[in-house]
Amino acid sequence: MPPDRFYRRAEKAGSWYPANAAELGAAIDHFLATAGDYAGAPVIAGVVPHAGLSFSGATAAKTFAALRQTNPAVKTLVIFGAVHTQALKIPALWAEGVWDSPLGRAAVDAPLAAKIVAAGWGENNPQPHYGDNAIELQIPFVRRAFPQAKILPVAVPPSAAAADWGARFAAFAQNENLTADLAVIASTDLTHYGRPYGLTPVAGAAALEWSKKNDRRLLASAQNFAAEKIVPQAAAEQSACGAGALAAATAYARALGATPAELLAHTTSYEVQPAGEPSMFVGYAALVWRRGRAINN
Repeated sequence: MPPDRFYRRAEKAGSWYPANAAELGAAIDHFLATAGDYAGAPVIAGVVPHAGLSFSGATAAKTFAALRQTNPAVKTLVIFGAVHTQALKIPALWAEGVWDSPLGRAAVDAPLAAKIVAAGWGENNPQPHYGDNAIELQIPFVRRAFPQAKILPVAVPPSAAAADWGARFAAFAQNENLTADLAVIASTDLTHYGRPYGLTPVAGAAALEWSKKNDRRLLASAQNFAAEKIVPQAAAEQSACGAGALAAATAYARALGATPAELLAHTTSYEVQPAGEPSMFVGYAALVWRRGRAINN
């Protein structure tokens, strides 16, 4: 059967994360319960990784826990995703229907999507969402942490315009008086190190520290609101697969006067599940931006 533009099945269930609802729910609950205490000003945007749950779940949970602890009434999670499946010129929205998961279905905020498409910010294009893990891996966290919330999946290409898209989305949310109801989540992994990824500048134990330094330079750009720098930097340094999503979220937070991003966690797949010398691994980080100065409408 051809893909259904109203129904996004849980394609990675049973491989990237458990297909059994009880097993998956227990894992998500554990990650959220042990994520830490992030009391303070409301989180308005954050960054999560999107690898298999056993590798990156504990890191992603920190962002979702901070959001749930500080902004529990959020009505829609706008998820900016990396684009792994095809080239895009503008953001692609999954604009209606539901995304399924073993923990239940997350409804898409279709009225919000329609307004965004009408404003020319992105296009109603579900195609790049099929087969992509970047947003799907967040749905179990959404279902557990925000079971009543809607989602808006947006595939954001690593374009030079990504920062501008983030700023334009902030202006849209502000003009529509939606900033209190929305939170933005950017889904990206960091440096992909190893021969299969074509990145092996050093060998042995030094590889891990080299990779983490590579990550930290990009993370610093996000923390310092250097949104326009993120896409070219990530391309030059091979430090993120979702640079467009990261740049857009950084610009969104900056435009809304957020406080500088807090780095809640930074690790690698090797550190989560070490085996032998580090030779092939991926970086993960959890970042959040909190509500800062008053927004001038």
